[in-house]
Amino acid sequence: MQCIRKWLALPFLLVLLIPQAHSESVSKFVTKEEKIREEMIVISRELGVTCNACHNVQNFKADDRKAFKVGKEHMKLTQMLRENGMDGKKSAKATCYMCHRGKLMPDYKEPANAKAF
Repeated sequence: MQCIRKWLALPFLLVLLIPQAHSESVSKFVTKEEKIREEMIVISRELGVTCNACHNVQNFKADDRKAFKVGKEHMKLTQMLRENGMDGKKSAKATCYMCHRGKLMPDYKEPANAKAF
């Protein structure tokens, strides 16, 4: 009789344990596309624009717009700054907002007598 109770209890325990383990793994799973979309939302807020300022909304991966190409270069610059110390740990974190301040075109103008370093 006790053996039967153990066998009957096993399915109930499995029903209680499996959904919790499954829900944890699903919530931790984030696709590359979701990460890109989240980053794009942050960037659009830092620049004060919507998607169509840089992207061809018919084909988001197309690089046929000048703003898309410029943005791609700026993203590389931001990444380079983060890799070289501006990662938010010991100093400020490099972001689009650093220069753009919520505007597509930053207010900063390079001085005419600026020297290249």
